Amino acid sequence: MSASTTIQFLSVSFLLLVSFWGVEGKIPPSCKKFECPSYDVTKEGNDYEIRRYNSPVFISNSPVSNISLVKATRVGVLRLFSYIHGNNTGKKVIKMTAPVISEVSNSGGNSSIVVSFYVPKDNQKDPPLANGLHVQRWKPSYVAVRQFGGFVTDTNVWKEVAALNASIAATKWSAATHKSFFVAQYNSPFELFNRVNEIWFLYQ
Repeated sequence: MSASTTIQFLSVSFLLLVSFWGVEGKIPPSCKKFECPSYDVTKEGNDYEIRRYNSPVFISNSPVSNISLVKATRVGVLRLFSYIHGNNTGKKVIKMTAPVISEVSNSGGNSSIVVSFYVPKDNQKDPPLANGLHVQRWKPSYVAVRQFGGFVTDTNVWKEVAALNASIAATKWSAATHKSFFVAQYNSPFELFNRVNEIWFLYQ
């Protein structure tokens, strides 16, 4: 094997390792560093769990249409990152939280994506506002969740959505209505290992 072939092999092997390396668990490691929305696990199933989220509050971008999930999330995170660093009506600096969630809705073949940050409890009563952003207040809600590792791509997301649909197919949750799905990402793009992502089906 030539030196160039060896380098290519190692590069591909590393990318594969990064793609699949992740932590499977109920509490993502990032939630030990950052505040995450609180929830109770009401059911543990085959490769999924049902959580009851306790009225979380999010700050969200306006919907973006006909753009990839990866690109929409990148654009949304930059705007929200600016928001938590004081680019808001109150000039308030807000603590970083996890996860970043991207809601994907489909209508007439067009995808609409809304990117959101969880608002820390200290700021939930009166979150500062900003142009192009709005506050979402969830009522207590049930969520079907599937975890997966690696980096989120425009391809693997749909495979994970299909896998979650398959996991809940024989349960009451398959008949319940969810209008969209969420992709929750707990790690910064600079973290290569122990990455945790989730697909959420929200039932309200």
